[in-house]
Amino acid sequence: GGADVLSLPGFGGAEVTAAATAEPTAELVVTSALPTEQDCEVVYFIREEGAVVTLANFGDVTQVGAIRGNYMENLLRLMTGVYAPAFLENSVWPDSVKKEFAGQLHKFMAYLTDATHQLKGHTVLYVPNETLGDLEEAAKDKDLVQRLETALIHWTRQVKEVLSNQDTSETSENAGPLEEIEFWRSRCSDLSGITEQLNKEGVQRIQTVLEGSKSSYLGPFLKLSKLIQDGSDQARSNLMFLSMLTEPCEKLAEAEPKDITPLLPHLLTCIRIIWGNSEFYNSKERLTGLLRKVSNEIINRCCSKISLDEIFDGNVLQAMVSLQESIECGESWKKVYARTCALLAKKQERIWNFDQSSIFAQIDAFVQRCRDLLEVCEGQIQFARKSPEGKTPLPSFGGCRGPEVAKSLLEIEAAFEKNVNNLRSIRSMILDVKATRWHDDYNRFKQGIKDLEVMMQNVINSAFDSVTTVEAGVHLLDTFTHLAKRDMIKRAVDKKAAFVFTLFNEELNVVKKTFDVKKRNPDLPPMHPKHAGAAHWAKNLKNRIDAPMNLLNRAYYLTPCAAAEEARKHYQQLAHGLDDFMLKTYNEWVATIDAGLLQRLEGTLMCRSPSGDLLECKFDKGLLRLFSEVHYWEKLRYDIPYAATEINVKREELRVLREHVLLVVRDYNSIISVLSQEERNLFRERIRFLDRKVNPGINKLNWASKGITDYFVRDCRVHCQNAHAVVIGFKRANQSIQRNCQRIADALLVKIQSKKVYADKEFEEQQTAYMESVKQRLLEYYEEIVSTMRTTYEVFRNDGYEVQNQWLRYTQKINRVVEDSLRLTVKRSLQELARAINGDGKTTISPLFRVNVVLERNKALFSPSMQELGGMVDTVADKLIEAISCIQHLGDALSNKDSGRSRIAQVIAGEEDTKKVLAAVKAGMKSNEPHLQQYISNWDKYKDIWDTNKDAFMRRYAKRNPQLSHFDGNISRYGELANNVQKEDTITNISFLLLDCSPLKGSLVSHCNAWKKKFTTLLNDMAEGELKKLGTMLDENVAKMRVPPGTLEELGASLGLLGELQDGILTTEARFAPLQEKYEILEKYEVPVKPEELALLESLQDKWLLMKQTLVEAEAMLAQYKEKFKSELLFSLDEFNKSVSAVREEFVTKGPFESSYGYDKASVYIKSMRERLTDMFVKEGSLRNSLDLFRIEQPPYKDIANTEKELDLLEQVWSLGHEWDEAWARWKVGKFADLDTQHMEESAAKFQKRLVRLAREMKDWDIGVTLKERIGTFRRTMPLIQDLKNPALRDRHWQQLMGHVGTTFDPHADSFTLERIVAIGLDQYTEQVSALSGAASKELSIENSLRGIEEAWQLLDLDIVPYKEAGHHRLRTTDDIFTTLEDNQVTLSTMKASRYAKSFETQVDYWERTLSQIMETVEMLLTVQRQWMYLENIFLGEDIRKQLPAETSMFDAVNTCWKRTMAELARVKNVIKGTIADGLLDDLNDMNSKLEAIQKSLEQYLETKRQSFPRFYFISNDDLLEMLGQSRNPLAIQPHLKKCFDNIKSLELLLAGTEGRRNNEAVGMYSSDGEYVPFAGPVTCEGPVELWLCEVEAMMRATLRKMLLQSLLALRKTKRDKWIKDWAGQLLITASQITWTNDCVKVLGGGKDRQGERSGLRSQKKKQVSVLNKLSELVKSPLTKLTRAKIIALITIEIHSRDVIDKMAKAGVSDVHAFEWLSQMRFFWDRDNDDCVVCQTNANNKYGYEYLGNSGRLVITPLTDRCYMTLTTALHLHRGGSPQGPPGPGQTATAEDLGQAPAT
Repeated sequence: GGADVLSLPGFGGAEVTAAATAEPTAELVVTSALPTEQDCEVVYFIREEGAVVTLANFGDVTQVGAIRGNYMENLLRLMTGVYAPAFLENSVWPDSVKKEFAGQLHKFMAYLTDATHQLKGHTVLYVPNETLGDLEEAAKDKDLVQRLETALIHWTRQVKEVLSNQDTSETSENAGPLEEIEFWRSRCSDLSGITEQLNKEGVQRIQTVLEGSKSSYLGPFLKLSKLIQDGSDQARSNLMFLSMLTEPCEKLAEAEPKDITPLLPHLLTCIRIIWGNSEFYNSKERLTGLLRKVSNEIINRCCSKISLDEIFDGNVLQAMVSLQESIECGESWKKVYARTCALLAKKQERIWNFDQSSIFAQIDAFVQRCRDLLEVCEGQIQFARKSPEGKTPLPSFGGCRGPEVAKSLLEIEAAFEKNVNNLRSIRSMILDVKATRWHDDYNRFKQGIKDLEVMMQNVINSAFDSVTTVEAGVHLLDTFTHLAKRDMIKRAVDKKAAFVFTLFNEELNVVKKTFDVKKRNPDLPPMHPKHAGAAHWAKNLKNRIDAPMNLLNRAYYLTPCAAAEEARKHYQQLAHGLDDFMLKTYNEWVATIDAGLLQRLEGTLMCRSPSGDLLECKFDKGLLRLFSEVHYWEKLRYDIPYAATEINVKREELRVLREHVLLVVRDYNSIISVLSQEERNLFRERIRFLDRKVNPGINKLNWASKGITDYFVRDCRVHCQNAHAVVIGFKRANQSIQRNCQRIADALLVKIQSKKVYADKEFEEQQTAYMESVKQRLLEYYEEIVSTMRTTYEVFRNDGYEVQNQWLRYTQKINRVVEDSLRLTVKRSLQELARAINGDGKTTISPLFRVNVVLERNKALFSPSMQELGGMVDTVADKLIEAISCIQHLGDALSNKDSGRSRIAQVIAGEEDTKKVLAAVKAGMKSNEPHLQQYISNWDKYKDIWDTNKDAFMRRYAKRNPQLSHFDGNISRYGELANNVQKEDTITNISFLLLDCSPLKGSLVSHCNAWKKKFTTLLNDMAEGELKKLGTMLDENVAKMRVPPGTLEELGASLGLLGELQDGILTTEARFAPLQEKYEILEKYEVPVKPEELALLESLQDKWLLMKQTLVEAEAMLAQYKEKFKSELLFSLDEFNKSVSAVREEFVTKGPFESSYGYDKASVYIKSMRERLTDMFVKEGSLRNSLDLFRIEQPPYKDIANTEKELDLLEQVWSLGHEWDEAWARWKVGKFADLDTQHMEESAAKFQKRLVRLAREMKDWDIGVTLKERIGTFRRTMPLIQDLKNPALRDRHWQQLMGHVGTTFDPHADSFTLERIVAIGLDQYTEQVSALSGAASKELSIENSLRGIEEAWQLLDLDIVPYKEAGHHRLRTTDDIFTTLEDNQVTLSTMKASRYAKSFETQVDYWERTLSQIMETVEMLLTVQRQWMYLENIFLGEDIRKQLPAETSMFDAVNTCWKRTMAELARVKNVIKGTIADGLLDDLNDMNSKLEAIQKSLEQYLETKRQSFPRFYFISNDDLLEMLGQSRNPLAIQPHLKKCFDNIKSLELLLAGTEGRRNNEAVGMYSSDGEYVPFAGPVTCEGPVELWLCEVEAMMRATLRKMLLQSLLALRKTKRDKWIKDWAGQLLITASQITWTNDCVKVLGGGKDRQGERSGLRSQKKKQVSVLNKLSELVKSPLTKLTRAKIIALITIEIHSRDVIDKMAKAGVSDVHAFEWLSQMRFFWDRDNDDCVVCQTNANNKYGYEYLGNSGRLVITPLTDRCYMTLTTALHLHRGGSPQGPPGPGQTATAEDLGQAPAT
């Protein structure tokens, strides 16, 4: 509406068709392509190519049309009714155009007609609209006939297509029988239509015309017409018979799969009728195709019923029903067909022997496909938990592996879903049986299902792997039974059911074994008595088996199995056994009760402990046990005997009395135990008083006494409390003294403030003031200690002499503590000072002193210097020690007397530790000096600023005439340097110093400013000089250009100057800008310039303008003078041209180009001609210069240049020919033997090369051709000369040559020259001479090689050197011998393969034999020497010689022979002479065999020793022989002990016995880390070494076994820090592990209350953490290296113990039989065998007691635990184990650490 231009898509390019279509939705769609819908309204627009469409020209450049309905039909109608007649009736076009257009039009109409009707399934023949008229005349019109033939060809193609489509239905694989019927109906109609068209008049007329023209296309068309008629008859017949199938096939097409089977018999009956009666359709192929289409229809019906959505995402059970119906339908179709075939065979009709594989291939594939989908559905139910109600929720799994099992099930589900998704992605082809991809995808799915089944089994196995109890197993069985839907998984669950019963059976076995093993000595519950505890123990065992049995009885879903019956039977037997045991135990207890229980109350109340210091309550423990028995038997509801009941009535009364007595014991013991032995001596008299008070309870009073509580207990407690108060006062005084000592130790004598930097003397002043204040505090602390000591002394003032002596010792002890505190504060203060200077090694050192960096005396220096700082620090250190000089010894202060001892300050100052710290302070000061020097050196980059002589540098700089940019750069550089100096860090920290560089930076900036002034002054001077020089040049040139020229030369000079000045205008102008820039730079840097310079600079531009004006005027003046001289110059030029032509003509006609001219004559001519050419060149140069003045161009004189070039070439040719003549004259008359053929060849080649180079420019000159032939002839003769000159030629070769030539001559005579060779005619025998020379060279090579071999072996000697004592020798090296042997043998082999070696055959054979013998002899010599040197050291020992007498005799004989042999070889030296001596090789072989026999005997002897002491297998033969040889000297055995034992480095040996019978006894062992363990008894180191080493091994084990028990007992009684220092590291770890194991067993032993067990484990963990905290505190204290190593190893094990407890607590472990506990390595002390046992899982091993020393232990990770568990189980099963993995994770270390754990 209102637009000027119509825009449509595509209207901007080439010619297009735009179509607007009205869609059924009433929308207008614009497109540039034809619409795909056939039934729509189309309006098309066609535009002229390149035209721009506007509203004005729209009708001219576009064509518009409309199409309604089917546009193909519309187009055909339009073409047929409008355009085709219009075109064909056009009479305006030329005939040629019209004919060509008509042909193309008919072709287009034929295709359009065919395409339009093919869309409807019909075949229509296009009949051209041609005016035929007279048919005979038409047959003669070739163009018409051609057009008709084109139409006929198109008809033929259409008919062929129709005929070829008669079996089209066979190609439609999925078509059903209804499609087959429809096909024949359509075909019948199509063929009938074609037959009618062929009979029409238009077609018949065209056939007549073509028949008249005898067209070759008509015959095939008529044959096809006949075939069309036959095909039509066949189609009608087939359609008639197939119509019988319409009704049953329609029913089949609408039936459900379950309803198809009843329809099939009738359908097959109809097919039988067609088979028996049809004329054309009863072939096997057609019937097979029909039956296959029936199969297709069945498949289609089943496919319509199957829902893939239900299979993948919906009701899987419903989908399985559909799939099963489809499978039954397909199988029933095959069965019905089989019955029909059998019926036909029975009736003896034409049997159906059709290809059943073709009929049922797709049915079989479809049935299999349905079975595959059933598998998918089953997988959905099993793995995806699909059900009709939806997705079944995932069961919950308990235990530590519950989340892992649930995660695994979800992973299986995800993996299955992934596999299903792979099938879902191809759902479009799932039911397409021809899609072969399904097999690959389904096979992958099926394999995935198998993998998932395996994974499911693994999940079940994994879930049950952690099952250690029946309760957990039953829970998992309940869960997995409901998840198991597939047979394989159900079988796996059934196996696990049997496993649970087996587990229960094992539990019963464990309980039975526990009961059988321990029923005589059961593990009593804590605090339980013997008999009642045993009954409770049995009751617990009974409860232990009752609970799982009840669970199994309630598990109704379990499959009955043999294991279940066996377990139930086993349970009944065990339960009866436990009940019997409890009853028996009760009867035994009753039997132990006696009637005299009341008499046990007559014992005293108290007694002394075994140590004699403490008291113990002496109540009868039997009564306590009786009271406990009665209490626990009552809990079990058993009857109590009367005697026990009688005394049990007094239990409460006796309990109260016993507790009062225990209070007295506690009060007394609290006084004694709190005092050390020294302190008890101080309280000696008070302790005696208390003993008198408690003695009645020890000696007189008993438990039956009356009123004990009132008069005895009260009195004892009052006196104990009084004594305790005095002791507490003493202890508090001690604590006060210790507190003050600690304050003294904590006080620092220096105060170095954090981040405080001291300048000059500030540090010394502040430290001095601070020391004074600290000194006052120290005096206060000391006075308080003295006061406390005096107060404490008042308690003991009136005591006896012994107490006074003990007080004196106590005072000395406190004095040492005070002295240690002062020592510590001095040391810490010095260390603080050292730390401020040297740092702590962890953090950056903070600056302590401020130091200025200054520039003095042309050097960068520090102020103050390092010497001054060092002196100040030394002063502070000295004052620090002086600060404690006010404190005297405590004894002197208490007695107010001077004992004369050295003051404490003097003692501390002289100690080594103090001196070391002072030395560290000084070293820190000294070590900082290199860093300071390095810092000063960093300023060296600015050294040139102050160190360079500025004036001298500027003089050198000015001489180099630098560019302006250099000036600017240097001035800027020094400005930048000044800026860079300012940017340098003003403050820098170097260790403890803070460096202030501001003074140095100020000095450097001053120097930079001075440099800038120097450069600007020099630039000003240079600019001034340049300015004056440029002004002078302009003035002088103006004066010169104003002078007129008088001659041609002056004209040339003026013109030259003019041109030079004109050419240099730009250059001169270029000088102005740099000059101006110089002054601009001076102005830039504000440099003052003289006024006269500025004036000259301003006038310079005026002078330049004057100069350019003068050049213009001079150019006009010189142009006038140029015309004056031009005519004279042209006349001279004409004369010169004539003379050049004459010289060229003369050279060409009379030059020396013939070889007959002669060298001398040619040389004279060439010289004369060269002189004339030189004159011409001079004249030409003069003329050319004059012509240049007038701008006259004269081309170069080619005649002169060519003449000169040819003259040079001719001279070179003649010179070359003369040189060749002289060379040939020398060679041909010289003696042949003296000729240098190489020089001759090289000379000839050079001559020829030079001639070839000249020939490129040389014409066909006779002299050149002749010389070339002469040189070529000589070069062809050179090979002959070289062969005759071959030095390898011998007389036999010359004789052979004379025989060939038939002439005799002497090749060595002086007359034998080249001329003689040519005269003899040897040049005719070139080939024979060449062959003879080659053979001679080869023979010479062989001869030289043989000579070289002989010379090499004459010079090669054996490398024999003295060995040990005089008379023995050894062969040191044979590398040269074997290298020479190999090289020579290869050379000889090569010679023998050569055909030229025949003359030397004897020599070659000799050297082969010789070299072979040398090699064999040398190899045997080395073998014997190696064995002799090994055995020689062994048989030097007397012990070996006595043990092996026969071998010793044999070795002595070999030794003698060897010594003699080597002495002879050392004398001869030469290899070839020494090794081929007669009998040498036999002697060596004999010695070798004897030495091998000796070696074998020696090995057998060592084997006997190793069997006696198997640890010898760890030692090499050499070391073992050394040990056996030194068996009498145990000290010599010590270095080898580490190889026999794990960590015994040496033994402590003591001499024992009388003077006449001394022997060594081993009394202890040392480890590699210095740990010492004394033996339980001495070991005599005498006799054979293997025997006393066995005794050492036994003593090692016995000692460690005894000490392990002692360390266990000591752990319970001794503080841990003392215990660690007293015992060996190995015993510490083992005892700690035993204690930890026992603690855990006690915690887990009850097994009743899970919450209680968790609480117990938490308590145990707290205890373990407490132990670790103590160890960590201990490891931080000053320790020896050995003690530290012990504690670190112990911490490693204790950390793992803590982690195990934590892990069990988190897992809820509540039983000692839980796998989490059994899987740990547990250490027990077996009281029955009095031995240590190491347990892990089912493995029980005794502790090995191998001494391990104080070696560290490996950090135990979960992976390490698994490795331990696997390897110990392997050992238990007598199997091996080898941890595998990449290098580095620690397999070897893990195995070694496992060996250390049980000390094996």
